[in-house]
Amino acid sequence: MLTQRVIDELEKALPPVFAGTSVDELTGGAVNWRTVQNRRCNREIPDECFVRSGNRVLVLRDPFLAWFKSTLRDARQPFGKPPRTTPPIPRAGRRRSSRRSSRSDFVVAEQPTLTAAPE
Repeated sequence: MLTQRVIDELEKALPPVFAGTSVDELTGGAVNWRTVQNRRCNREIPDECFVRSGNRVLVLRDPFLAWFKSTLRDARQPFGKPPRTTPPIPRAGRRRSSRRSSRSDFVVAEQPTLTAAPE
């Protein structure tokens, strides 16, 4: 399974304990520290994944990866929607051919001017 392969690669790449702020660079951007902090604040990540050292937050690799594994899934789901066979139908009032057209592209017909009728 691909998710287990990802976890195995992260176990090799990450040290057993690392600074939370370095999670972005250690994972190659796969895990964002700000997102981790938000989920931590919302109690979506178990507290045993973290430990404090002064004002720094340290991440414990194994509990963190156990949680991270629960968030992963395969990119293609076996019972997902089948791929489209026809292109989508454009919605009414929307142009799909060009977004760069401007009002100067349209030619406006001159309006006849009304003059007073001769008496």
